[in-house]
Amino acid sequence: RSLAKHSGLEYAIMTGGDVSPLGKEGVTEIHKIFDWAQTSSKGVLLFVDEADAFLQRRDQAAMSEDLRNALNAFLYRTGTESDRFMVVLASNQPDS
Repeated sequence: RSLAKHSGLEYAIMTGGDVSPLGKEGVTEIHKIFDWAQTSSKGVLLFVDEADAFLQRRDQAAMSEDLRNALNAFLYRTGTESDRFMVVLASNQPDS
């Protein structure tokens, strides 16, 4: 919150575990966050806690199709430099 305040951005907070329970709606919710960033007069800082729970290797057999699609949407929306959003990732895993 403090980083968003000092940078003049609005902010959103999610955890990596928030995405999987959304199922097919995960893709829609990811797009909503980035659409908000595009229409916001300030832009948006997205803080993803426990990012390693969401940002996994896509070739893992245990990853559901819904989670893989949400990850693809996230990667698509963050793949181009933008002054409309900032993503901050946090992990409890020292190797992440």
